[in-house]
Amino acid sequence: STVTKNIGSMRNRGIEFNLTTANVSLDDFSWTTTFNISVNRNKVISTVNNNSDVFPGPSYVSETNIARVGEPMGSFYGYVRLGTWGTDEAAKAATYNKKPGDLKFLDVNNDGTINSLDRVIIGKGIPDGFGSFMNTLRYKNFDLVLDIQFMYGNDVLVLEKYVQEFRTGIANSRATVLDAWTPDNQNAVVAQWRPTTAGYDGQQDTRMVEDGSFIRGRNLLLGYNFSSEFAKKMHLYNLRLTASIQNLFLITKYTGYDPETSTRNETYGQGIINFDYPKPRVYMFGLYVSF
Repeated sequence: STVTKNIGSMRNRGIEFNLTTANVSLDDFSWTTTFNISVNRNKVISTVNNNSDVFPGPSYVSETNIARVGEPMGSFYGYVRLGTWGTDEAAKAATYNKKPGDLKFLDVNNDGTINSLDRVIIGKGIPDGFGSFMNTLRYKNFDLVLDIQFMYGNDVLVLEKYVQEFRTGIANSRATVLDAWTPDNQNAVVAQWRPTTAGYDGQQDTRMVEDGSFIRGRNLLLGYNFSSEFAKKMHLYNLRLTASIQNLFLITKYTGYDPETSTRNETYGQGIINFDYPKPRVYMFGLYVSF
């Protein structure tokens, strides 16, 4: 019932860089650092039907992604939200079949109507670069490892905002709806509260896109190796204790749980979030023995 075929071509270019340094090397103390980074540039080169736009999915309110020649594969696609219509713009709003308190979108082609022709690329889930910065310190029988992960240049498409900011009155909402449009608050970016019978004045737009760049404390591990003499007394060959914390900290401008989380399993679902769970902080204790 279906046939899979090639619909175009794309190009990936980038560099990978890895550097390991021995900062200190003494009998009782050592410190090494490993830094690595991968930088990639993805671009669609051609598509079918004379390089026309292709929508590879997934889909939510409308197509979430687009494959367009010259742009990164699977770029986010939607409208540009300008804010809300004010009472002093009632006449102009009416030309778009809108009224004060409704959302205002950019009329890209300036044809006096808002439709699919006004959708543009509003972000991308593919990062510009990512990597890690790891430090390992050893002092006598103790060792300490700090692993820091980073990613930048990627966006997150937060689909759940469609439900949490537009369905006020029939579902749980974000606290941002407390700053929705009112006659006394006309610079709002969230539409006026209205009965659900009035319908939802929402689209997939720039309001749903956030910067997904982050720095994460991925792992902090402290270990202790018992001396061979002590291990022999315990009839062991080696004995080691460890304690670690995973997901130690997260530095990001993203307002959700975690910008690295994705709830879509589709090929181009990277960076798309719809009611995700946060990454846990994990505490681990280990006992390693060998006979």
